[in-house]
Parts: sequence; structure tokens; C-alpha cells
Amino acid sequence: MTNYYENVPLEEFEQILANREYWDNGSCEWENYSKMTDKLVRLGTFVQRGGNLNQVIALYAEGREYTYRVTIQHCIEKYLEALTNKRILNLMLQLFQLEKGEAVKLLAELLKACVKKSYEYDKYKKEYYTIRIVETKNVNVEGILESIEEEHRQTHHDETKEETKARVMKWIWESWW
Repeated sequence: MTNYYENVPLEEFEQILANREYWDNGSCEWENYSKMTDKLVRLGTFVQRGGNLNQVIALYAEGREYTYRVTIQHCIEKYLEALTNKRILNLMLQLFQLEKGEAVKLLAELLKACVKKSYEYDKYKKEYYTIRIVETKNVNVEGILESIEEEHRQTHHDETKEETKARVMKWIWESWW
């Protein structure tokens, strides 16, 4: 038994991930098609195989109305909450201070660190097969966030409080895409 997503070409995988099931947390697709863990495993598999989440998000957002594009941020927030197990106090406040690309990079880095290969035994075939699981227990999520924040500080070393506040307001009220 093999994981279907291990062998899908990345271009096709992008198309699979660029839909409401992954980027519209208000849709019935988000709720009914797959569990959060399954979404994280698929997104993690994509990133670990070299896929670009920014491209997937841009593909999803392309040609969509504001009401659909704005849910992307909410989905990123939900994925980050799931991957950090709410271990980071005020995660949303810290996230709001990042640029769009930095937030997506944080998600990608956490997916790389948290989605792991595991092995299960098929008693009928009498062989082991590989699956992917989400394991957050021993991941240094704080360190990953700190490194992205440090990159942000180096890039935006002369940023004013007003500029930071404007970005926070954009997170809260506007669509980035």
C-alpha cells in the first residue's frame, strides 16, 4: 500500500491542493471532505517534496472574489494553531506582525518539521508500508517562529510602529491575495 500523494507530479498536486477544501474554512468542502490531520499531511507531503505553498495559494486565489480570498488567512491561522498545539502564547499577535510570504514560510517550515514518515504493518500482505503522520510533540515550534521573526527584523530593521500597525490591520480586515 503506497501513499497516492507521494507519486503525484507536483504540478498535479498543486491543482489538488488549490481548492476550497484547503483554503476556505467557511465552506462545506473544508468541513466535509477531509480532517485537519489529513490536510496537514497532504500539505506537508507537498512541501517536503519541494512544492511551493505560495504558488498553491496564488492559484487558489486567482480570479476569486474577496470573500473567498480572505479565508486564506484564516486557514493559515488554523493550520498554524494545529501545528503548534497552541504552545505559542499570542500566536496570532506574532503572526500579524509578519508579511504574507513570511507567514506562508512559517507554515511551510512547520509542515516540514511536523509531518513525518511512519510505518504500519499489513498483516494480510505481511509487509510494512509507509504512511505520513503529524507529530508535533518534539518539534521546536518556538525556534522556527523565532528564526522567521529574526529574518523579518533584519529585512524590516527600520520599520515604524505605524507600518507594523498597518500590516496588522491588513491581516485582520483585508485580503492579501
